Amino acid sequence: MEIEFDALMKLPLDQLNFQLSPSLSAKNPGAVLDAMVAQTAAAQDDPRIDVQMDVPYGPRPRQKLDVFRPKAGGRAPKPVIVFLHGGFWQEGDKSVSGFAASCFATQGWASISLGYTLTPEVSLSVLTREIHDGLQYIAQNSDALGIDAGKVFLVGHSAGGHLAASVICDLLGRGTHRLIQGAVLVSGVFELAPIARSYVSDLTPMTDAEIKDLSPLRHPVLADIPVHILIGADEPEAFQVQSAVIHDRWAAHLPEVSFHSAFGRDHFDVLEELQDPDSVTVRSIGQMIMPTTEN
Repeated sequence: MEIEFDALMKLPLDQLNFQLSPSLSAKNPGAVLDAMVAQTAAAQDDPRIDVQMDVPYGPRPRQKLDVFRPKAGGRAPKPVIVFLHGGFWQEGDKSVSGFAASCFATQGWASISLGYTLTPEVSLSVLTREIHDGLQYIAQNSDALGIDAGKVFLVGHSAGGHLAASVICDLLGRGTHRLIQGAVLVSGVFELAPIARSYVSDLTPMTDAEIKDLSPLRHPVLADIPVHILIGADEPEAFQVQSAVIHDRWAAHLPEVSFHSAFGRDHFDVLEELQDPDSVTVRSIGQMIMPTTEN
């Protein structure tokens, strides 16, 4: 474990739990999540977008995809943003994950909301395998989905950021990292030891082996892709250190690692950065998709 996490491991448990409960320090998380659900529903009815709902990629009920593909440009395969929601692996679903689909469609990009089974119904190891299964399904069925298998970009928020990083480091050894061409990690967690010590372990228990095997910071980066790291400037220190450390560690190993601390944003409304075509993050995605074009 990186020495930067020593202070978190030494915090009294009540303070650690507070740090890892972003809803306690965010301005209005309920309103943000409600808005994301409404924006996702609006995207499903957006006349500019062709939508495929609940496409199964595995046998469990939550192993489904929602696909939002812009109609502009006809049948030409579209670059695609695959979004992984947060909720510390134990909350949330893809009903919030299409909040930026209309924004992405105006850029000519498709987006996919990747659902997954929550803990404790499955272990964190099984949940992580589902993400890799979903990406492999997308790659194998790109023609039917109307997307360009050579332009798949992964965006993960909070626990979804961890899952995205698991792909970048190919923690399962399945070569899934070769299926993505860029990634955005939003307020993610990349060292699991402090998480396993906190209240999160009540519903997401982790074995010592899982803490080691599923902590991206304990493994080499295998994907040779650009990565953008986004965090809200108002987020708790427990999240700040996660993003800062992964930026510092990965900057030496990847072709491009950018970092943006969004002023005035907390753990939830930081996602609004993905709805603004002029934001640093959306412009960074655009540069990943069209690296020879000024964005």
